Amino acid sequence: MKVVMPETMKKLDKIAVQEYGIPSIVLMENAGKAVADVAERAFFEQRLKAKRVYVFCGKGNNGGDGFAAARHLKNKGFEVEVFAVEGKSKISGDALINCNIIEKMGIPTYLINDDEGLKRARDAAKDDAFIIDALLGTGVKGEVKGILKEVINIINNSTSYKIAVDIPSGVCGATGKILGCVVKADETVTMGLLKPGLLLYPGALYTGKVTVADIGMPVDLIEKIESEGVLLKEDIIKSYFEPYPPNVHKGYFGKVFIIAGSKGLTGAAALCGLASQRAGAGLVTVGVPESLTPIFEIKLTEVMKKPLPDIDGKISFKALEPALEFAEKVDAVAIGPGLSQDEETKEFVKQFVKNCNKPMVIDADGLNAFQEEPERLLERGGDVVLTPHSGELSRLLSVSVAEIEEDRWQAVTKAAKKFNCTVLLKGARTLIKDSNSPVYINPTGNPGMATGGSGDVLTGIIAAFLARKMTPLNAAQAGAYIHGLAGDIAKRVKGEISLIAGDIIENLDKAFLDIF
Repeated sequence: MKVVMPETMKKLDKIAVQEYGIPSIVLMENAGKAVADVAERAFFEQRLKAKRVYVFCGKGNNGGDGFAAARHLKNKGFEVEVFAVEGKSKISGDALINCNIIEKMGIPTYLINDDEGLKRARDAAKDDAFIIDALLGTGVKGEVKGILKEVINIINNSTSYKIAVDIPSGVCGATGKILGCVVKADETVTMGLLKPGLLLYPGALYTGKVTVADIGMPVDLIEKIESEGVLLKEDIIKSYFEPYPPNVHKGYFGKVFIIAGSKGLTGAAALCGLASQRAGAGLVTVGVPESLTPIFEIKLTEVMKKPLPDIDGKISFKALEPALEFAEKVDAVAIGPGLSQDEETKEFVKQFVKNCNKPMVIDADGLNAFQEEPERLLERGGDVVLTPHSGELSRLLSVSVAEIEEDRWQAVTKAAKKFNCTVLLKGARTLIKDSNSPVYINPTGNPGMATGGSGDVLTGIIAAFLARKMTPLNAAQAGAYIHGLAGDIAKRVKGEISLIAGDIIENLDKAFLDIF
């Protein structure tokens, strides 16, 4: 499902009007009707007693959609009152036309730019009715202040069922950032296509159920537009897998080499190896510190072990030659989980990444090895997947974690371009991008997955998909989606509090069964 920036949606509106000859007021009419239809459906679903609706309108096109929705709701038999934050002198274009129509229909409309108007709005908000938020659209960027802030607080203090038009007022449509204050909606009706702010946190916390409304945009226009983002869906992930032919052997599904683990961090390597095996890799070998091999012989049965030279339980630089030699025999490599940040191990990682020509996932301490010299990742590039969380990416980009979280979309875009590879930025939501692709947004997963070892499981899954000859971009998308889905299935049994990384592995089979 395509996801576009507010500026792109505005461009689509303009093309529809200027090149296809669709009057802009027709688009507004369709938007208003879509909101009214959702409100009518919600009325019956929520089993509300009173068919009353209070519509709060701004001065722009978002407010115009609200005026149009008010008319349609009146025609559907609802009692409707409209509260406008600006007088008619400040409203123009299609919004003014719809404002004039509801006035002629006798729909009560109140100006709420003073104390008297605010009191009337507060009284209305106490009623058991619908509230429609048509105050601000997706293009707002500055902090919400003054009368708008007061009105949003009034709406939020109401127990009424709330429906937002296009996006809850106060959410940045591009980033999901909260612009000072925000309407907490039960549902959102967004026009034409999804916008990032509806999907990215914290904005996604305020949208409720999201409906994408068809407002009459030409289908071919929607299809040919190059969207900035794509919301991952099951059908996309399913398309990356080929059916199993009957005459296969274990080598058909790829060989994975995972370089991981150190003293005290053997679990990271074990989880990564088990996840890769459960994700369908034909053969999985973990390259581990030689002195720790007996531990892995006990912990892992199906996964094979490749002892590598070490010093005090940490892989040493002497492991480079045997590791590179073994990597030539496999289809994909993962490096990083639990390796430690020992200086000699870090130099091993840098040289291995530079000289290994296999598709590769770099995670955790594999990424940390480059934090002081991130430009050395460019020595490889290409068929590589980086899987940082915000802290790891902040070090690679030499910015603060706060800056990453302020605009995760921009951060993953910058990283993919800088390192010329696929970057998977873990978190809620996980974002995936390569240097030429749109940003892929993963909708699966839950807070219970924020637990030690969860990232190691993800790395193993992606490595398995790389070994099955998926592109790095597709492997990262499929890995994030299935990892999150397995976590969601585990949550149904374990709950979020008790969920651990091993539960994700245990439910990978159910995740695959859900998809296939």
